[in-house]
Amino acid sequence: MSETLAHSRCLFSVEGTGPTVKWAKSAGENARDEAADFEQRLRECHRLVFHVAHAVLRDRADAEEIVQDTFFRAYRKLYGLRDPQKFRAWVARMGYRLALNRYRTTKRARHRDTSWFQVSAPPPANIEADLERRQFQRRLRDEIDRLPKKLRAVLLLSAVQELDTRDVAIVLHIPEGTVRSRLHLARKALLQVFADEIM
Repeated sequence: MSETLAHSRCLFSVEGTGPTVKWAKSAGENARDEAADFEQRLRECHRLVFHVAHAVLRDRADAEEIVQDTFFRAYRKLYGLRDPQKFRAWVARMGYRLALNRYRTTKRARHRDTSWFQVSAPPPANIEADLERRQFQRRLRDEIDRLPKKLRAVLLLSAVQELDTRDVAIVLHIPEGTVRSRLHLARKALLQVFADEIM
């Protein structure tokens, strides 16, 4: 997937290999240096932003779109960043917010478009094991969605997308100890739900 955006003298592109920034020949040395610096920063956090968006949206194509939107917005708002050392956290939070917005919009649209639909015919008996597995996965997703927002966010980023504690802390702007504590509480809540059903 590739998309190119023109902005003043800059050409910004996100492709399968990652983000690139190209400046027009008329741009000065400072502009080229800034472009190289910005491109390097994007490469360093491309994977993080993708995983954050994918954790929220659970769809690769939507996550890639969020990455593109995030980097383009980061470029446009770069001069508003007071502390360049916090670029990674800043862009990760930006991607997280954009992904949440997309998720909410998509969820409302899906509910509006499918609220009339009801499943009528049972699936054939020969795919019973597959059906049970899918039902369990759906039930697990539903239980994760029922968790309080703070616990759900940590669980999705950490357990589902396998981000380390440091990256989750950066995205959610909380201490690493809080990430570990919330992750423990989220897992405990899920185990309790399923343990009650087994007993």
